[in-house]
Amino acid sequence: MASAPSGVHAATRGRRYGSANLSGWKTILGDGIYAAPGEDPVTEADIRTINFSDHSELQANINRRRVMAHNITYKSVTDDNALTFLHTVAYSFRVPFLPAVGNFDLNAQTVEGGVFVWDGSGTRLDYGAAFEWILNPWMEEFGDIRTWTDWGGGQWQKVGELAPNTSWHRVTLKLDPVHRTTAMVLDGLHYPSAFSQIPRPPDWGLDTTARLQAEIISLYPGPDNPGALHKAEFKDWVWIWRHP
Repeated sequence: MASAPSGVHAATRGRRYGSANLSGWKTILGDGIYAAPGEDPVTEADIRTINFSDHSELQANINRRRVMAHNITYKSVTDDNALTFLHTVAYSFRVPFLPAVGNFDLNAQTVEGGVFVWDGSGTRLDYGAAFEWILNPWMEEFGDIRTWTDWGGGQWQKVGELAPNTSWHRVTLKLDPVHRTTAMVLDGLHYPSAFSQIPRPPDWGLDTTARLQAEIISLYPGPDNPGALHKAEFKDWVWIWRHP
């Protein structure tokens, strides 16, 4: 999960990362997956991230199978002192199509993102702040904004609404592991957020690693419909570390 720090500006109180696109980030398969009976299991062959000069596009269910696929594209920095910093992250995102019940070529389940610090050498907990935008047009929760919590081992909680659209949106998240606090701002509006602390599997490493993540989950269209491609664009990300 680790990568060497790059693009660090010398500063006595922290550092800053950022770029127009997600070039250099890693893409992995997340746990929000499902395959219909008779379909092959979901793999990393079902997701990809394409980098353009001024943005990146996350794609899920690129083969349009009867599956849900979860694209996690992330940047990580291993640093023994990562838990002592206030992490402020931001990026802009949009869905370049409007999810709808009648869509079979392009449709969506979620857009998600967050900032986390894994304490592999101490508590073995993954601390984080994250958001989710529900885009499944069959769900009553269509358009809900949620925050990630550690209730019941990890659950989403509704904190607001944003009508699905194709506009660019700007999200800012703050994670302060020292004071166990978080903050979330979406399009200039403050939303409630939660400080989560989640145990992870034993095979997670002994390092202390911070991660900035952008994510999408594709829609499972049901057993009688072909799978739909989901894609979302991300740009102009920034990640600021400073001592609180």
